[in-house]
Amino acid sequence: MFTSDDLKPMLEPNAVAIIGASGDKTKISYKPIANLKEVGYQGEVYLVNPKYEEILGFPCYQKIEELPEYIDLALICVAAKSVLSIIKQLHAKKVKSILIFSSGFTEIGGEGAKLEEEIREYSKGNHLPICGPNSLGLFNLNKQMIASFSSLKACDAAAIAFVTQSGAMGSLTHTLATEMGIGFQAFVSSGNESTVDFFEYIDYFAKSPDIKVIGGYLEGARNITKMNRAIKASHENNKPIVLIKVGTSVIGADAASSHTASLAGNAKIYQSYFAANNVVLVDDEEELIDTLSLFHYAKNISKDGGAVIVTQSGGAGIMMADQCERKGMKLATLKAETKERLSQTLPAFASIKNPVDMTAQVNQNPQQILDTLSVLVEAIEVQTIVLYIQMTDHLFTPIIDKLSKLIKQANKPVVVCWSGIQEETKKAVFKEKSIPWIPTPTRTINALAHVVNYYTAEKQAYDQTRKEIRKHTPMIVNEKLNEWEGKQLLQSIGIKVPKGSFVRNQEGLHEHSLPFPLVLKGVSKEITHKSDYQLVQTNINSQQELLQFYEGMINRIKHHHIEHLIEGMMIEEMADEGIEVIIGAIDDPTFGPTIMFGIGGVFTEVLEDVVFLPAPITESQALQMIASIKAFPLLNGVRGKPKSDIKALALTIQTLSEFCLSHQGEWREMEFNPILVHKEGNGVTAVDAVIVGKKQAEIYS
Repeated sequence: MFTSDDLKPMLEPNAVAIIGASGDKTKISYKPIANLKEVGYQGEVYLVNPKYEEILGFPCYQKIEELPEYIDLALICVAAKSVLSIIKQLHAKKVKSILIFSSGFTEIGGEGAKLEEEIREYSKGNHLPICGPNSLGLFNLNKQMIASFSSLKACDAAAIAFVTQSGAMGSLTHTLATEMGIGFQAFVSSGNESTVDFFEYIDYFAKSPDIKVIGGYLEGARNITKMNRAIKASHENNKPIVLIKVGTSVIGADAASSHTASLAGNAKIYQSYFAANNVVLVDDEEELIDTLSLFHYAKNISKDGGAVIVTQSGGAGIMMADQCERKGMKLATLKAETKERLSQTLPAFASIKNPVDMTAQVNQNPQQILDTLSVLVEAIEVQTIVLYIQMTDHLFTPIIDKLSKLIKQANKPVVVCWSGIQEETKKAVFKEKSIPWIPTPTRTINALAHVVNYYTAEKQAYDQTRKEIRKHTPMIVNEKLNEWEGKQLLQSIGIKVPKGSFVRNQEGLHEHSLPFPLVLKGVSKEITHKSDYQLVQTNINSQQELLQFYEGMINRIKHHHIEHLIEGMMIEEMADEGIEVIIGAIDDPTFGPTIMFGIGGVFTEVLEDVVFLPAPITESQALQMIASIKAFPLLNGVRGKPKSDIKALALTIQTLSEFCLSHQGEWREMEFNPILVHKEGNGVTAVDAVIVGKKQAEIYS
């Protein structure tokens, strides 16, 4: 794992070498030389190519052995097959970090993947940080350094760092940002990440005093430990992370043995994980740039109050108010004294409710905009302000400097939505370097909601403590446990299941001592959804009924020709009433043991009201998971219904997460559906269990 000290030579180099440099303007190995020259890089530049004595005024060496030692960053622009040899030569010269532009590695498979693995092993063995291969490059405008073969240009940069797993999407995002007046100060195209991980760059920028907010284009994380570390660093250093996450990898329903596996799309796990860790996830590239922009300009946001929309268009105000509701952003209720001050500022026919509609009359007196904002900035019930302006640039441009001054002095965020803005007006806004501007109402609210929700979210510590929970007796897990075996496992780790007996024939029914009413179930490893075959009978009130229902179930088994799948029967006490929930688990390739929680029963996959979180899960995190589902009011006591035992449910989630983690590698998926959550104080009961193990895996006590 690389530290900030390891990556500093790469991201803040004082000396750069370019291996395979070219004076041919048509080659990619010329562009990084031109970029360094154009941006005015003040560090040392050393080029290596025996064909040249100098390029663009930089000296060119015949071979790597002639370079001075301890160069901070070396750029490699040669064929893939030669890269490892060059890395070894650079390491002999004590080069501190390497950036590989070359492609032809894992992205093409076969021999390329083998070459990259060799680079990875060499880097690991020598603790040598390498960016790439297949990287577009990186820049740090604070150091006036652009190490890239693309046309990335220096810009009037904001305190934003951006990390991308796609070079093309990264350069597009950089272009969009500059068009919005907030160019990136630092940029990294991580390429194939043979050695330095996406989140190691995030961790570096989280600790950088020059950076205020971090953005990223993420296709997939490679190491959850590095991801946890980076996110923790971002919170410790007050650096929001804003990501666009692309790509899904849903497990096919035909291959899944449970609701959990079929619902466990990779994107859903990321979404739940990022939400739990207060990482901002956006839907598209515009929302990414808008949100980074508002975080760049963001000021302290109070926990109380709400947003106020100020507009010259009633329709736009309604549109933004509707979007606030969709995004869970509270609108402020203006106090009487605030309304009184507004009424003294605005014409009598203006609306002084929220949204505040100044009407088109403001065109005749733009000063009213400033006066209105001045009132709202001082109102304690106002958390944030959105100002909507449309067209009429020539009327409002004279107040841009005054608007800028007001926003600078305000103790709360003021966002300007100026639709249809002219290019000259936009330049005047950008020149002030203090006015957060977004061009459309919906985009404005979407971005502002991310900022408000981020700063008002309670930061929860991510407790990594692993608690070992062990069974009393060994249990062999082949492909799958049947329900009876699964429930014995649950009971052994302290999770309540109904009292019951397992019987293999009718004679066994006479040996039970369970009180009625009872439940009768067919037991099979292969049949997950017993109701499909009518293998569950509830509310059995006598021994005579039990025998009758047993005969009926045997007949149904024969009718469906599934005798070979049935291992026996279970009789159980009827569990007390409760709300049905589901708790499941999968061993995700990225996140490891990951727990699913949601509303249970037969409609789990239909409603998809579920949330995922990697293990281990603390009690507070479990409570957050429970509260996050749409059906939470059912558990919390709605319309006079008793409140469910949410605390016991949270403890169950925590216990299962710890168990799954401590036995990682011994199981593939688990599902307990339904778990009945009884009224407060009465706990929970697991009434079904599916546990799929790794072949011949053992769970020991």
